[in-house]
Amino acid sequence: MTRQHLNEQRTLVLAPQGRDAETISHVLRLNHIDSHICANIGMLTEELRAGAGAALITDEALESQNLAPLIDWLAAQPAWSDFPFILLTQPRSLPRESLALGALESLSNVVLLERPLNTETLKRAAASALRARRRQYEARAALQQRLQAEERLGFALKAGRLGAWEINVATGALTTSDICKENFGQPTDRAFTYQNLLACIHPHDLPTYQEALQAALESRDGFVIELRVVWPDHSIHWLQIRGESSVSESDRPQRVAGVSLDVTERMESARQLSDSQRALHDLNETLERRIAERTRELAQLNDRLMHEIRERERNQAASVQGQKMEAIGRLTGGIAHDFNNLLHVSIGNLELIDRVTTDERVQRFAATARKALARGTKLTGQLLAFARNQSLDLKAVDLAVLIDGMQELLAASVGSSINIDFDFAVGMPPALADPNQIEMAILNLAINARDAMPHGGTLLLRTDCHDSAPDDELLRPGRYAVVAVVDTGTGIRAENLAKVFDPFFTTKQVGSGTGLGLSQVYGIAKQSGGVARIHSRLGEGTTVELWLPLASDEMIRNPAPENVKEAAQGSAQHSILVVEDDPEVRQFMVESLGMLGYPVREAANGLAGLAAIREQPPDLLIVDFLMPDMNGAQVVAAVTEILPQLPIIVATGYADMRAIDEVIGDNFVLHKPFQISELAKMVSTALSSGKHACRDRRREIAANGKTA
Repeated sequence: MTRQHLNEQRTLVLAPQGRDAETISHVLRLNHIDSHICANIGMLTEELRAGAGAALITDEALESQNLAPLIDWLAAQPAWSDFPFILLTQPRSLPRESLALGALESLSNVVLLERPLNTETLKRAAASALRARRRQYEARAALQQRLQAEERLGFALKAGRLGAWEINVATGALTTSDICKENFGQPTDRAFTYQNLLACIHPHDLPTYQEALQAALESRDGFVIELRVVWPDHSIHWLQIRGESSVSESDRPQRVAGVSLDVTERMESARQLSDSQRALHDLNETLERRIAERTRELAQLNDRLMHEIRERERNQAASVQGQKMEAIGRLTGGIAHDFNNLLHVSIGNLELIDRVTTDERVQRFAATARKALARGTKLTGQLLAFARNQSLDLKAVDLAVLIDGMQELLAASVGSSINIDFDFAVGMPPALADPNQIEMAILNLAINARDAMPHGGTLLLRTDCHDSAPDDELLRPGRYAVVAVVDTGTGIRAENLAKVFDPFFTTKQVGSGTGLGLSQVYGIAKQSGGVARIHSRLGEGTTVELWLPLASDEMIRNPAPENVKEAAQGSAQHSILVVEDDPEVRQFMVESLGMLGYPVREAANGLAGLAAIREQPPDLLIVDFLMPDMNGAQVVAAVTEILPQLPIIVATGYADMRAIDEVIGDNFVLHKPFQISELAKMVSTALSSGKHACRDRRREIAANGKTA
């Protein structure tokens, strides 16, 4: 923090009689307000030039000293500045018609406080004045940024010889830059109206301009046209006009603005080129040899053009396919998210049943239902992974067990014409990976292999351990777990091998694939700390290898608990607020927290949750991420303004963890569906992270009866 910035946060004190200045400064320091004592008006003025946030002056200082330096400084303030003064007066000691007070009030922001006054009043007055000054400094910074942006824009327009123009739809008033006037051949020191502009446009091009302008007003789309303008010396010039309309809050066209560019030289060059080509063509008609050469050149140009057209059509088709898959992915993500809520309610209530019943038969039924719901949870996880990129949940994974559990899914995916073999290395250590993502990658590779074996064949899934090569630029030195997916299909051409992991690259027909499968596999391997490699020869099949780092000994010895039966009990001293729009999910969370011993309140949406926090701040907030009207991110932002230290848990089944990470900060994420034990552990961790400052803030809110 610079010295200038520190100076701008301090309060200047001018109290020339007795020990008033030391007393006032002491009170301000006790309330964490930096202060500086001035001996007289001259010193006060010097310190104001050095920078300050507010000034606190006693009335006797105004009556006994020359105020001219201070009045001059105040009069010279910039437009953004209105320096705040706090004037301490004795009862009836300073008449309202005092010349000194009148001069000060006419130039500045003065607050009068009669003495004697308590320290709380003094503290609040000083803090209020400092806040007002800080807002002025913020306005100064915003003004400077805007001026700099306008300077950069003006420089860019000038450098590119672009003229700026704007038409007010309601009044028909035209505003133009000097360069725009020059583009129309008009003097920069004269007024240039909309009627003047229309008069400059060539009569044959005027309808084109008016139609483009009208279309922009009706469709809200931008336009680009090229037209001729007639200068005062009757010379013809070509201008390129770009424009776009904007609407008011009532959705009515408000203005049309854009830029103009003189393209006369380009158009003249194009005309000359056209004339030259025409003359050359006429000449070539008389010479058989030249005709043949020209024909050959045109044929080559045509071939290149057709190739570019085909390539462009292919790219456009791939883009449309990608957009279609993105839309499907979003739909899938939304369905999976809602289904996750249903699973969450079902799993949670089964666990509640398991906890409250002693009937072994009921517990057995609940356990069977939980197993089925676990499969549903795994399915929604795969759907969410398909819908969006999400953060990987890396853990120690036994690849042989994982692949063995996929046998039914693989068999259903590749069909009966393909034989599936497995070759698992004995005693292979666990790999560091996200099980769901690795399953998705293997399934992707299996489906690609199926497409490469249209008449049947063999699919081999093999696991083993290998050391990275010393000169390997993609892997760190060490030992890796390797999953190989081998097919006996048609293979891949050598020239395509280097591009198969590129996004949207595919050798399949348009509509048969997105080009995202192998790039997604490569991304999963890279995020896991490894790499994906491919080996193939045309007609001899393809092998894709996923190199994954090995799990650490600590992770193997202490794996993440899958299901902790007993949850920690809460404390009646810690209150919790649950904000969740789904009533069934909210009911489960409230009942679970109540069972754990916590006092719980609930709110059905973000606005109701904020109202509950203002009424009685909790010790912990649990909020859903996806809610209508006001989502979890907006609730977190609003609560942070009120209670910066309040611990917050964001409960979500949403897949896009990068979007969540941008707003969570130091708070906690609880993934749906979750068990009561996971909820208890997360709540205990979050409560233990709370700061004393949070409790102090809640006490202050309770004492004041407000949050602002």
